[in-house]
Amino acid sequence: MIWEWLAVLTANNGECMYCGGTSQTMDHVIPFADGGADDPTNLVPVCHDCNRRKRDKTPPTWFIGMDLTIRWYGSGTPQGGSCLGDSSMSLREMYLSVHQEVLALLDDLDTVAAEIADPKRREWFETRYRWYGYPSASYGVPRARQQAEERIADGKERGYPSLDAELARMLKEKGLSPAD
Repeated sequence: MIWEWLAVLTANNGECMYCGGTSQTMDHVIPFADGGADDPTNLVPVCHDCNRRKRDKTPPTWFIGMDLTIRWYGSGTPQGGSCLGDSSMSLREMYLSVHQEVLALLDDLDTVAAEIADPKRREWFETRYRWYGYPSASYGVPRARQQAEERIADGKERGYPSLDAELARMLKEKGLSPAD
């Protein structure tokens, strides 16, 4: 549903969880092919490149493999191999440093998952965008996102108010009361 896409893609300030670029699609944190839920609680905003690179891996597996591939040249020895920046770093030391980065990534994933699962935020997106249905060739997610951008930013700034609270605010701005 478009409301789910909008709720996920605008989480994390609309940035890719893995590289910080603009989010363009959703990634199943636990891969769907491995039994991960096809539910917003298992989805995070990502760019197409990171989603394609991660494929069917969990974030720690993908991140460790990518990081060690970039930093370890493969020459030297496990006790003091050749790696980017510090050729005296052992494979063990490198893995331990990557381990800390993975823990930070998992913390970030938990933070974004909590943002996406926030009941007030979820209800805000669902009540405003559920009638848009599923993405189609004529009305896809990029178009919906572009059209909803200001409204979503306003909703976030206001703390994702309920429809009743929003109606009361609009009536008050016009000098009316709900009974009028």
